[in-house]
Amino acid sequence: MSDLDPGPTATAPTDPEVPREGLSGRARAWRVAGVAGMLAIALFWIWIFSGAAREQNPDRLDDRAWVEEAEATCAETQATIDARTADAGTQSRAARADDIDASTADLRAMLTRLADPLPEGASDQEVVEQWLADWERLLDDRDTYADAVRVNPDARYLTEEKFNDPLDSVVETFADVNDMPSCAPAGDVG
Repeated sequence: MSDLDPGPTATAPTDPEVPREGLSGRARAWRVAGVAGMLAIALFWIWIFSGAAREQNPDRLDDRAWVEEAEATCAETQATIDARTADAGTQSRAARADDIDASTADLRAMLTRLADPLPEGASDQEVVEQWLADWERLLDDRDTYADAVRVNPDARYLTEEKFNDPLDSVVETFADVNDMPSCAPAGDVG
């Protein structure tokens, strides 16, 4: 062969018995399936992180004006309770129980204010009425606790359960969902 002679040229095989270079049909199908799967996973996470998958909590109230008024009412009541319980650790059992009773009376008055007027819309009213009923049950538990504190220095504040959670957590969750942190149960017992 000389330097100018290109030598043998490659030609595509024409014999059907000779395998072609490249991917077989099955390998090509797996490659396409893999790429499609990776693309689907990427699109899924884009959808999740975009927030499109979020659903509104069914306890979220539509009447945001009522929510703002409720938060102000609750904040006022909580401030009164916080001021009263500042020296709770140094009180006698009787004085501590009396303060719990006074705070419970303040909370009952708060619930009365929250119940009139109720929020606009039948759905909001139904949910708030259930929440207020849960609050009432918590206040009954506070009454029981105050009575126990009078006779037992080791008395514990106990609540019943709802949805497999302590009732005070259920009440607090509703307050959190609706941006009403002051409407969570008072932290003066327990």
